Amino acid sequence: MAEADIEPEKRVDSTTTGRKRSTTLDGVRALAALAVVVYHCSGASGFATSAHGSKSVFVAVVGNFGNFGVAVFFVLSGYLLFREFVRKILFDGERTPLPHYFERRFLRIYPAYWVALIGFVVVTGAPLVAGGAFGLLTLTERQFSEAVFPGIGVAWTLYVEIAFYVFMPFFAGFLWLLCRRRDVLIRVTIVLVALVGLVVFAHVWIGLIVPAVPPDMRIRFRMNLPTYFGWFAAGMALAVASVWSRSGRTLPKSIAQLANRPVVCWSVGLLAFLMVVLIQTNFRFRGRPDYESTLMLQARMFLQGIAALLFLLPMAIDGRATRLHAFVGSRPLAWIGVISYGIYLWHQIIMKELLEWMAFSPDFFGFLKMVAIVVPIASLFGWVSFRLIEKPALSLAK
Repeated sequence: MAEADIEPEKRVDSTTTGRKRSTTLDGVRALAALAVVVYHCSGASGFATSAHGSKSVFVAVVGNFGNFGVAVFFVLSGYLLFREFVRKILFDGERTPLPHYFERRFLRIYPAYWVALIGFVVVTGAPLVAGGAFGLLTLTERQFSEAVFPGIGVAWTLYVEIAFYVFMPFFAGFLWLLCRRRDVLIRVTIVLVALVGLVVFAHVWIGLIVPAVPPDMRIRFRMNLPTYFGWFAAGMALAVASVWSRSGRTLPKSIAQLANRPVVCWSVGLLAFLMVVLIQTNFRFRGRPDYESTLMLQARMFLQGIAALLFLLPMAIDGRATRLHAFVGSRPLAWIGVISYGIYLWHQIIMKELLEWMAFSPDFFGFLKMVAIVVPIASLFGWVSFRLIEKPALSLAK
């Protein structure tokens, strides 16, 4: 899960309109993080692969929680990081100097990750060099190791995030060169066309480039930045809409109305999510080995991107506050969102240790038991990580 997208900012009450960054976004992050944890619990407890679970529609739903959580985090990253760049591109506003930008990204991800990596080595007894010490320490391990998930399994998403962090200034700089000295309407058109181009490139990458590489390399190519360009681009489109709206300009009526109807957004997003579940379960239950074929992957990436986009739309664009905003921005969810990076880094390590000490029946109750144990412990580790590592590290940024 890519949730180390940006450092916590100043928070205001979730019912405040025109907020700089609402606690609702922390709540969104919390829900995405919990979705990933629940997904991994279904596998670690044995429920997902049991005779009953493997044929369960419920497990199929939970089995897509992980992908959906990652989609939400990548869309959120695109939204949060592109906002300051798009202000410069559209309105010649100020932006963070690049050295400061990279410094904060580095301090946000690496210190907490390194501590978690030490915890992983201690708990599992795995030698650091098993995945290549340099690769593990720099989060480039999948480029140097034959293992698909060396070290902390979920850290693959952090590698994608880092690649996006590096890509963003170059992409934004290219757009700025194209847009400077042009009318603002032409600028926004250029930006939106470029974002559509990223989505198209993602599907070309999945459909043409990945199948052309040797079979033993395909999974690595599939789990690389270009595959997820569509999700990041969705968040970047949200950033364009948000900055456009906050500049005092009027959004297209359809977008403004949709943003003001979070229940409609979430309902349509849920339908997109369930379409993925239904398609996959139909193929899997019929014994089709191609349930995650190239075409299926393209469909899943598109539908889950739509689901994540609609999940975030009401929270990212200022509109009327609703009960849904109040729920997502509630203190418990906002708190979990603040500490979610630590939860993400530590929850699989906690699962590994739990399985050494406890038995979990491979059924629904065993799955619930693991969730009930892992979530509180991971939250404790997340809080410690935030207070003792992440927050002090970010304070070092100039």
